[in-house]
Amino acid sequence: MMKVLGVLTALQVAVWATPAPVFGDDTTVFPRQQQNGGGTPPPSSCAPKFSWENTILTEASLDKQTADLFGFGKGKLPKKGECKAFPGDASWPSQQTWNKFNATAGGALIKTVPLAAPCHNDWPQVYDNATCQAITQNWSDPHLHIEDPSSTMWPIFQGRTCLPSNDPNAPCTLGGYAAYSVAIKTVKQIQLAINFARLANLRLVVKNTGHDFADKSIGAGALSIWTHKLNDIQFFPSYSCGSGPASFSGPAFKLGAGVVTEEIYAAAEAHGVSVVGGECHTVGIAGGYIAGGGHSPLSSLAGMGADQVLSLEVVLPSGEYVTASADSNPDLYWALRGGGGSTFGVVTSVVIRAYPKIPVTTMTFNFVTSPNVTADIFWAGMRSFFSHFDRFTSAGAYAYWLVVPIAAPPANEFFFQFMPFWANNMTVSQTQALVAPFLAELTALGIPYSTPIFTHFPSYFQAYNGTFPPLEQVGAPTGHSGSRLFPRENFSNGAKLNTTLSAVRYALTNGGVLIGYAIRSAPPQDAISLKLQDNAINPAWRKNLGFFILGGPQTAPDATDATISNNARILTTDWMKRWREASPGAGSYMSEGDINEPNFQQSFYGEENYKRLLKLKKKLDPSDVFWAITAVGSEDWKVQGQLDFYPTQNGRLCRVS
Repeated sequence: MMKVLGVLTALQVAVWATPAPVFGDDTTVFPRQQQNGGGTPPPSSCAPKFSWENTILTEASLDKQTADLFGFGKGKLPKKGECKAFPGDASWPSQQTWNKFNATAGGALIKTVPLAAPCHNDWPQVYDNATCQAITQNWSDPHLHIEDPSSTMWPIFQGRTCLPSNDPNAPCTLGGYAAYSVAIKTVKQIQLAINFARLANLRLVVKNTGHDFADKSIGAGALSIWTHKLNDIQFFPSYSCGSGPASFSGPAFKLGAGVVTEEIYAAAEAHGVSVVGGECHTVGIAGGYIAGGGHSPLSSLAGMGADQVLSLEVVLPSGEYVTASADSNPDLYWALRGGGGSTFGVVTSVVIRAYPKIPVTTMTFNFVTSPNVTADIFWAGMRSFFSHFDRFTSAGAYAYWLVVPIAAPPANEFFFQFMPFWANNMTVSQTQALVAPFLAELTALGIPYSTPIFTHFPSYFQAYNGTFPPLEQVGAPTGHSGSRLFPRENFSNGAKLNTTLSAVRYALTNGGVLIGYAIRSAPPQDAISLKLQDNAINPAWRKNLGFFILGGPQTAPDATDATISNNARILTTDWMKRWREASPGAGSYMSEGDINEPNFQQSFYGEENYKRLLKLKKKLDPSDVFWAITAVGSEDWKVQGQLDFYPTQNGRLCRVS
């Protein structure tokens, strides 16, 4: 499934000579790596391109006919009120033109058939009950959707027009799915797709895995660039590239755009190193994960996913293929690391730094309301937990946890669970010492908790496989959520802590579900880290200690669009409003945020970052080839036919300004 190249060296098997962590400050707990401290830069051994990255489109390879369809240069920016071409329009490419595109792209074009089409009579050529049952049984498995060129993990944004069903007469249309996808195997195919979309005024989307909570990878009537099969991995035990005082020298990986978390973690384990990556097994590392910033169980120790990037290869909206690094296209390099996906081009590969192998200790336990533990006592226990976030994250730890109401709204019964508490580079005894004050406070409050289970793993990869479930649950047809990045002051200042707790409790009392992370973006520890953290990541991440995701009001699978719209309104204008008021000037994580987030420009990007990103977007993409909901520049366009607070991608994309 993937190619892993390179050899193991002594550098990767070296033991980390790390002192026991000092709790409650920013003591370095992640050992420093070798770096070039200035003077003469080391000989360059920058990562070579993958073989498929050398298959490119050039002006010289185009004749008159193909140049008119797939050539380089500027497209025409639609005027206010004009729309992208849509199937059935006079401007929609003819079948002959699509055939020409397919031939030029080496037969990579796929006409969309919805994944659940075998369940529906609307698609007689693929209707099959046995296939339908298999799809239905596996609908919640993300692998099913990422291996399909057009399917989405979040059907709410597709318009719920084609779901698994026992009724073959239930409707099944493309809805928000793309009209065509290109199964990318070469850079040339990406260039062809971008150039064709630009010159034909087509909506263009990019799909890797489709994890983004706003479903940026789908769009009605679109041409989709499907990068998931670009899954090569190459290991460099002694990578050396760049110039200046922050040039990097050390272990690194080059990843194709389609590599997912579970693949790069396995490769890192095989080579005796650790890498920063996601918590979900099927998140695409080089795609939306890095574009959005990318949080990780290692973030409290090593920073965000985007902080690891040494260089990227990218196809621009013009069709040009370039390298983005500190030395080449530095503005683009800055933007691609945290500035959002579907905006500046299509990344084909990325080079990320690696770290020595580390041990991990995890802890799990839970507590719950009971006749002796009232709701007030339960939330006093949560306050205690929140008050330790600074200690935990400063020690390099990370906590992934859940709080759910276990009674109907207004709920007064709740359940808390660690999933898990994660202590990077710590022994069991060190982890026990770190959490002991919190456990003592629970006991003092009279809150019984299940016996903590401490498990020590010799490597990050083994901890990951031994802790996180291999299958995330996706595919719910009505699910919708929002998120907030709460800064340090919300947990260290008593009054703000109380306000935060009150806002969280209000949402859960009324039926919300909370997935929480005690996590920070580790501050730079050396010149390399300082340079790599000069990127477009939302500045709110740099102040964050608590990342909270809030599931909206429970909505039945067969709920009407009006009900979904109303519940989404409650989430945005009531529950999340209280969270925003409790953390003024903070932000939200764009990849796991509310699609209706007010002033998303500030919340997802930061005000000053957004100004710089928008300026670069207009420079690189003057004809708006790329568009996605809440992406930079997205305010200039709107999908037609949306209900308020229920913005699907099932409609024409039209320019509004």
